[in-house]
Amino acid sequence: MLSAAQLYPLLRSQSQDSAQLFRLEQLFSQVAMGVEKDIRRAGFCAGACQGKAISIGKYPGEVENSCLNVSYDLNRNGVWDGGEQQDAESFGYRLRGQSLEIQSGAHNCHGDRWEKLFDPQEVVLTVFRLQRLSAQNDAALYELQLAGYWAKRPTVRQHTTRLILGRNQ
Repeated sequence: MLSAAQLYPLLRSQSQDSAQLFRLEQLFSQVAMGVEKDIRRAGFCAGACQGKAISIGKYPGEVENSCLNVSYDLNRNGVWDGGEQQDAESFGYRLRGQSLEIQSGAHNCHGDRWEKLFDPQEVVLTVFRLQRLSAQNDAALYELQLAGYWAKRPTVRQHTTRLILGRNQ
């Protein structure tokens, strides 16, 4: 009976870690799916759009390839709308200070319209990296890497890698 009582806290802790790992995996999977969707759409234009469909850069002080900006003609009006418009067609993701931030309406890694995707007191992102691997015809292959952990449980870590085929670049 005493040994069973000693085993219970260990089992409970492992169960909580498993649940937290599953939740972190789900969060990263949702982000990866959003990035994948945007990369696949990047470059679509129902007319003669001007500018870059996709750009990979960095925010000052962060690592290379930790900022992604994409543009696509969401409303099929033949241009990539941007700026303060409600129907902006440029979308961005960047790593900044161990947080993942997103924006719409501007095609750059700077600016002040970025919003944190996760609560930084909950999720710490250590890696957000997108790298173009190759291109053939009108398609390009990208590798997305996400890594991070729970702020209150640093031992619960997740690393996700996805290969994404961009079609309109």
